[in-house]
Amino acid sequence: MKKLLLTSIAVMAIGVTDANALNTCMKTGTYVGIVKKNVNGTSSEHVDATKIWKVVYNYDTITGLAACNGISGTYGNPQTNLYTSSGDSGSNCWCKMEPVPAYNKTTGITSYWVFFNNYTDAATCASTCTGACKNAMSSDSTFRSAVFEAIW
Repeated sequence: MKKLLLTSIAVMAIGVTDANALNTCMKTGTYVGIVKKNVNGTSSEHVDATKIWKVVYNYDTITGLAACNGISGTYGNPQTNLYTSSGDSGSNCWCKMEPVPAYNKTTGITSYWVFFNNYTDAATCASTCTGACKNAMSSDSTFRSAVFEAIW
């Protein structure tokens, strides 16, 4: 028992001190997994009308949502209290990871909303944001790392 406790403490200490690790282990109430910050997606898809996106990695599939609203932010910074509605109402694009049943993901990772970009108007945001979230999660390691670090 003592050896198990010491091993657990050592593992926790490594995880706490290694904030820039390439892999992040996570556990939620229904999901245990690893996300790899330095691995690009192998395929992806999105649906602008429903604001959902999916990225397939060589280790898992991650799904999420996009939202356009009037709350501005800074690229890659999370927002814990972003209120959105089903309609687009602004030019600021936000992305988050969340299980999306339409992509057969009923369990998975949930993150806070993370700011992606400010577009010139709400219509441009509405037609661009979802694809931008998908693309950033697939091939932009800086943005992907910011979203992975915003897991709750």
